Amino acid sequence: MKVLLMEKNLMLLSRIKSSLSDYEVRVGDKHTDEDVVFINVEAFPVDTIKELKSKGAKVVAYCGHKNIDLQSKARKAGADVVVPNSQVIDAKAIIEKLGG
Repeated sequence: MKVLLMEKNLMLLSRIKSSLSDYEVRVGDKHTDEDVVFINVEAFPVDTIKELKSKGAKVVAYCGHKNIDLQSKARKAGADVVVPNSQVIDAKAIIEKLGG
């Protein structure tokens, strides 16, 4: 399974990536052919979710736990899962819940 990480914070990126050692992981801001995309909606536009979904990717959106408005916007944009930063560091468990 191919995973794209859309994250600009290097510390958070490192923590997420370390939980995905069983997967083919790429970091960037453009979807190619990845099955699952983790997107920090505080660093990238929420509308990006619609584009990713139209390409067939499953989308995991995340942001700070207090950013309720942004979490709601991510859900409305079609994210398969929306989690706070504290939960995204266990990305492998999230993918397993998605059926991956």
